[in-house]
Amino acid sequence: PLFRKAFEYSDGWVNDARLVALNARDAADRGAIIRTRTKVVSARRDGPTWIIKVQNVLTGDTEEVRARLLVNAAGPWVDHVLQTAVGQNEVHNVRLVQGSHIVVAKKFDDPRAYFFQNKDGRIIFAIPYEEEFTLIGTTDRDYPGDPHDVKISDAEIDYLCAAASEYFAVAVKRSDIVWTYSAVRPLYDDGASKAQEATRDYVLKADGGEGVAPLVNAFGGKITTFRRLAESMLEKIESFLGKRGKPWTHDAPLPGG
Repeated sequence: PLFRKAFEYSDGWVNDARLVALNARDAADRGAIIRTRTKVVSARRDGPTWIIKVQNVLTGDTEEVRARLLVNAAGPWVDHVLQTAVGQNEVHNVRLVQGSHIVVAKKFDDPRAYFFQNKDGRIIFAIPYEEEFTLIGTTDRDYPGDPHDVKISDAEIDYLCAAASEYFAVAVKRSDIVWTYSAVRPLYDDGASKAQEATRDYVLKADGGEGVAPLVNAFGGKITTFRRLAESMLEKIESFLGKRGKPWTHDAPLPGG
């Protein structure tokens, strides 16, 4: 037989935009102030306090807020915030890695997803998608631009079509593609030579304390473990502001859950 062994495991699927909205709703219910369409223009230390200038991007109105501690969890823009708002111009902590996907008409009726070993040593997957389609991905390549502008390249399309065609009875062609999408992974830059080898773990770095307003930065991380990252962040914050209670999110549903 062509295949002698197979392995099966379970994974999750989430609406990422909905997840963000529910987390914001949960935080607001617990007393947080949520500012949408607002960006940080500048952040400066005044002894043990941060003075942060924020701007409403719709109206242009600005205001200053003060805080005892500042958390920078801007994802792919985390270094950008450090460079433009905080003034740490030489920092380079994240490696932006692009991942792209193609969607084609349904290639198989099985409800399972499949992983394929590609010739370059990477794997790609084929996942049943929205009942009528198959999602094929992903790629790994360093991305030098603005995360807002990311889109699939011709080389990535060719790569995914060729890789999938090695396994499907009918080859996947460009004309089969009904949709594509791309995103940027903000991976912690650990010096790996290839994008696919960069660590997927998150790294938290802090500075300040002892009379200097603390700054805690979150580099890397995945949506799969976002609550664990958040717990780690709170543990880091506690080292500056003191303990506020025990972790509780491991069994707490989000609103509507």
